[in-house]
Amino acid sequence: GPPSQANHAGQTPPATGFYDSPRRPPLDDFYAKAQAAGVQLVVGPLEKPLVKQLASRGQLPITTLGLNYSELNENPPQLFQFGLAAEDEAREVSRRARADGLHRAAAMVPRGEWGERVYKAFRQDWEANGGTVVGVEYVDQPVALAQQIADLFQLRKSEGRAKSLQSTVGTDVAAQPSRRQDIEFIFLAVTPQLAQQIKPTLNFQYAGDVPVYATSHVFSASGDKNQYLDMTNVMFCETPWLLNTTDPLRNQVAAQWPQANGSLGRLYAMGVDAYRLAPRLGQLKALPDTRVDGLSGNLGIGAYQRVDRQMPWAKFVGGEIQRLPDTPR
Repeated sequence: GPPSQANHAGQTPPATGFYDSPRRPPLDDFYAKAQAAGVQLVVGPLEKPLVKQLASRGQLPITTLGLNYSELNENPPQLFQFGLAAEDEAREVSRRARADGLHRAAAMVPRGEWGERVYKAFRQDWEANGGTVVGVEYVDQPVALAQQIADLFQLRKSEGRAKSLQSTVGTDVAAQPSRRQDIEFIFLAVTPQLAQQIKPTLNFQYAGDVPVYATSHVFSASGDKNQYLDMTNVMFCETPWLLNTTDPLRNQVAAQWPQANGSLGRLYAMGVDAYRLAPRLGQLKALPDTRVDGLSGNLGIGAYQRVDRQMPWAKFVGGEIQRLPDTPR
């Protein structure tokens, strides 16, 4: 919080200095200067390649909270990694669906590297905990959605079955196409624009009753009622920042920077949490079960000293956002 708050608590506020990444000297020079200046904690860098560089070193001279994830399976003891990773949200969906007693998932993610990464994170966590994935569709063209959803639910086969039955019986069989019944929910990680078309298409393809568990990417935080209406019953995980609209700190920030009320709010939340996490990294590392209730999620330190984020849930109901009970820990 502001320095005055730190003083009240009898702490001296941390002195801060800012260094611009692009113009910054090579990392070794930077650390040498920081050490000479008595810096005890570095927050940053923000760029993935630089966090990767740090993660590949055996040691760092100063405790560092990198604001991204390296994806390397190595990490010096002085480096912690924190960011808004879509993979965290994929694991959050897995945790939630498991808590809801579900076992068989289908997935819809965007075509391309990002979608692959998010799907892989979901699948690994889901399968490691005994779940199965019965199908995945990679989406990018809205025009192809209806066909992809039909493929996913194997609708055409049953339509064919109804037709062949009709020719055998010789009368009109009043059979709705039946869909496969083994999909208990859909894991969805797409933009609001795609989600807005996927949910009505599911309804149209006889799969409107299949629960949809989504990452925060479906939520534009724009307040657009029509967009929200098109996603009725879609459940999604989101930062406390965007769900706790009465949080005093959030409102203080949004009064100065109105964009903090929209999807950029996630970055403001991450900034606040980085400031709060920084002095507690040692404690969180020493006590692996300790967690911090942050504004970007409930935070703990996981493997390779990456901050692990658990998030609250909401769903779209009648053009509004309705907060859901938290997932049991």
